Amino acid sequence: MKVVSDIFIIGGGLAGWRAAEASVAGGASVTLVANGAGNSPDIHALNCPVLPEDSVEQFIEDTLSSGKYENDRQLVEAMCQESVHLKDEFAFDETIIRPLGSTIPRCVSIKHAIGAIALGDIKRRLKDKVVVENRTMTVEELLEIRAKYPSMKIIIATGGWCGKYDFSTNPAYLKGDGLAMAEALGGAVKDVDMDHVQYEPTVRVEGQKRGIPVITTLLYEGARLLNMEGKEFLGDARLNKDELSKAIFDQGGYAFYDLTDVPDEKIMECKMDLSERMIKVAPAPHSSLGGIVIDSKCHVLASDGSIVPGLFACGEATGGIHGLNRLGGNGGTVAMVFGTIAGREAAMEVKNER
Repeated sequence: MKVVSDIFIIGGGLAGWRAAEASVAGGASVTLVANGAGNSPDIHALNCPVLPEDSVEQFIEDTLSSGKYENDRQLVEAMCQESVHLKDEFAFDETIIRPLGSTIPRCVSIKHAIGAIALGDIKRRLKDKVVVENRTMTVEELLEIRAKYPSMKIIIATGGWCGKYDFSTNPAYLKGDGLAMAEALGGAVKDVDMDHVQYEPTVRVEGQKRGIPVITTLLYEGARLLNMEGKEFLGDARLNKDELSKAIFDQGGYAFYDLTDVPDEKIMECKMDLSERMIKVAPAPHSSLGGIVIDSKCHVLASDGSIVPGLFACGEATGGIHGLNRLGGNGGTVAMVFGTIAGREAAMEVKNER
């Protein structure tokens, strides 16, 4: 490491950069190490209760229901409560989408590219304010840094671990390195198994766009799923992502996403080619639901539930928020909200120790 900073962040996605921005706002110096932006440039939208008929309480209930009530409720409450500030921070488009598993539309975006736009804006705001090292970080190197600078705050924001699967929506380098780092520093991880992998139900399987999802919210706009015999098999049912993935697996593992009846403007809103009206899709590992154990202030917890001093984590590297199934749109919300919390809390510790 070239520069000694108050806070050391590992991860170049939205969660890591949100943590960096909050850290700088809190008066701390920051070094950020990253070998890529992970899935963040592909975050199309996020959940935020913006409609008058919506509420934080309903957002909490939808998230818990989607996760089969296996979520860490404290994390869910923190996410939903903090999410209301996002509508003051961003000028969201007027279009509000209802994600799969939600009782009400609350999925908002900017030009259907909130992840890439927000990430670019943060980097511009933090230019010359953060030391950035574009490289890979190893567990051994992190242990050396911790031993040399024991008072430095460390934030792990390395993303999930679905990149280890051959057919996945994730970059191949997302293999869960951050989880190994947390364990090496005394943190606990949980639910790192196939039961805690969320499949994106409708992922392209052919051509140059193989591995790229077709957004499931189009099922509310007239899209249909057909089996290999050309027969619709969902009818009026609109399922959670895990249930929809199972339905496709039950049809032989593949389906055709039929966009024939979807209005052109809805397809264009999703940045899709109007010529793509029949797309072969299959479920693919998309989100890791398990990960580093944290509390609502993003402190990493040890196996006995105690706080690991000076260690924080945020984003998809963490577990417990989503339970057994992630509500569509919550991936972006988690990155935004918990990135900010991690940076804010780490900077507060730095300030209190000065």
